[in-house]
Amino acid sequence: MKGTITMSAPEQSTGHSERDQAAAATRQGRRGLVLAGVFLMVVLAVGLFLAVAPSRDPEPIAGDNPSAAPVTSAAPSQATAPSGCELPAGDRTVPVTPPSDTEWELVGRVVAPTAPEVYGPGVTDPVRSCFARTPTGALYAAVNALATTTLPDAPRLLAEDLGAEGPGRDAALEQLPADGSVVPADDTAAQVQLAGFQFLSYTEDETVIDLAVLGVSDGQTVTAHTAFTLRWERGDWRVVHNSNGAPFSPIQAIPGLAGYVPWSGT
Repeated sequence: MKGTITMSAPEQSTGHSERDQAAAATRQGRRGLVLAGVFLMVVLAVGLFLAVAPSRDPEPIAGDNPSAAPVTSAAPSQATAPSGCELPAGDRTVPVTPPSDTEWELVGRVVAPTAPEVYGPGVTDPVRSCFARTPTGALYAAVNALATTTLPDAPRLLAEDLGAEGPGRDAALEQLPADGSVVPADDTAAQVQLAGFQFLSYTEDETVIDLAVLGVSDGQTVTAHTAFTLRWERGDWRVVHNSNGAPFSPIQAIPGLAGYVPWSGT
């Protein structure tokens, strides 16, 4: 953490100093709300209601320290079973560098990675799914799930097609329009792109992946992060919804990409 410089005001101007400090705190608080608001627009665009916190350092979501060494699988680094789409078995080593030879496709408003014969998605219609049962396959699944949040009818796609069984998915399904109408995407929402990743935990059955993103609104760039919990279920990585029906953790602004593996597409 960076050090904080403090300055003591002369005793005779204590009243002014207190007012100045209060004004500064108010300005900082407003800035935090603005940062959070940029990403709240994205959340509202897909009909999700999440708590958005002001700027802060990223916190562990699965009990691990984000600044510690990257998480590795508890199982030996050997080939594992193929996915339901018959993708090849692969290495279970958690990536600590950007995946090589990545190709990118625009999905909604987010550029997402694709390697359909290696990591996935093996299926793209009606939703991008069918990923390899490996750490890199899970990473591809998480980023593609993030991109899916910007598509029309995203809440339904994430819950019905990509959701893991459980109370969180049930809550998400209950929030869908009763008449089956499509939730439209908001083309006026802030532009968000992937900036980096870190694994908070990984097993071949469940993983938590923290994604750093950059958002641009009114010419201002803001860095934030959110985490996806994925569970291997029915032959694919499925999104584990939170108890409130949200498909990822509350979005929080962060000061930078320290602790993340930089990774982005064009």
